[in-house]
Amino acid sequence: MTTFRKSLIAVLGAVATVLALSAPASAAPAPTEKATAASMGQIAEQTGQVWDEQKQEFAPAWTCASGYVCFYSGTGGSGRACAWFGNDNHWLQGSVTCSWADELQVKSVYNNGASTAYSGVRYYTRPDYNREYNAGCTPRGQHGTLNTPRWLRSHNWETGACG
Repeated sequence: MTTFRKSLIAVLGAVATVLALSAPASAAPAPTEKATAASMGQIAEQTGQVWDEQKQEFAPAWTCASGYVCFYSGTGGSGRACAWFGNDNHWLQGSVTCSWADELQVKSVYNNGASTAYSGVRYYTRPDYNREYNAGCTPRGQHGTLNTPRWLRSHNWETGACG
């Protein structure tokens, strides 16, 4: 066998090995949408960012559109976020639902409300704004990490004292 043939066989063998190693495993199932969102939320928390599930992209911490209240699964406005423009009496069954609220506690909140008619946003650990289950109130324009993570289920814009 000539030196050229030996070299060609060696190169083809190396190419075949590289292709075999880089081929995706066909037995591994694709991650579910829920698992992907959870993984991206964890990455966002670890890197101090927010995972925007609608846009499928990362955003800076404390990202919250003007006029909205945003709740985050991570500290410092990071992780996964849920945002509302108005009241929601049941986060898991309302017209706007929070996809992660049944699996993760809220760790931070940003009241980016624009209306001066409201002093803050009050949030509750049970549906239907039951004051017995009041978990806190964040004044308009303020944000922060909760002292204790909470399983929140409803919130409403407050016209009275917030605090």
